[in-house]
Amino acid sequence: MSTVSDAIAFLEEFAPPLLAESWDNVGLLVGRRDADVKTIITCLTLTPDVAQEAVGEGAQLIVSHHPVLFRGAKTITDSTSEGLTLLQLIEHGIAVYSPHTSFDSALLGVNQQLANGFGLVDVAPLRPSENAAIGGGRMGCLEKPVLLREFLGTLRSAVSAEYVEYCGLPGAPVSKVAVACGSAAEFLADAVSAGCDTFVTGEASFHSALEAREKGLNLILLGHYSSERPAVERLASILAEALTDTDVFASRVEIDPLAVFLP
Repeated sequence: MSTVSDAIAFLEEFAPPLLAESWDNVGLLVGRRDADVKTIITCLTLTPDVAQEAVGEGAQLIVSHHPVLFRGAKTITDSTSEGLTLLQLIEHGIAVYSPHTSFDSALLGVNQQLANGFGLVDVAPLRPSENAAIGGGRMGCLEKPVLLREFLGTLRSAVSAEYVEYCGLPGAPVSKVAVACGSAAEFLADAVSAGCDTFVTGEASFHSALEAREKGLNLILLGHYSSERPAVERLASILAEALTDTDVFASRVEIDPLAVFLP
């Protein structure tokens, strides 16, 4: 029978911790390494709903892209939502592992999956890592330039987003594209320096949009959830193939916390 250590060994090979950003909190965050594992749930964020799902499904491990205890904690009690969730998981023997930015930057990680889904070729790291042959973000070219309005439709379909936001002219050409999942406006300058005409991320501030417009860069916002959830679902399949005696699935209760009002 597989153990938490077996799952960690695979995850650390698939998304090496050395790829994680220095500010991140990746790895085994809750639980025992020697615990047996029969059921694993992957999710984007460990919310109370996901924790309750894990308890109900009898899971032994949650692989949450976003880390718990991200800002650190001096106490874990039932006085906070996170504390209550963690206590519930500990009491039911459920471990939590987070790959976060190591998964973002991995060879077959979130950004690589996005680049592939967008039809980019000659894909390379947008910000090469000092510690490995891969790195943060991705950039690549379309086999044939398209107009921004057409590319927006491609992206929306690729991540099954209800909508996407953008800054740029609908008739502007798209040829060289930079990609960085989640909230990654800090890569905007890298995209400009690399000569990209388009930068795709999950979310960015109003001022980042103004900066993109001033620099003549098409900026596309997929939504934080939409930019990362498909890769979390794919990770469940990858884990299931690696740990053949384990039931692995992406959370069935997780949803985007943001909705769109359409009058």
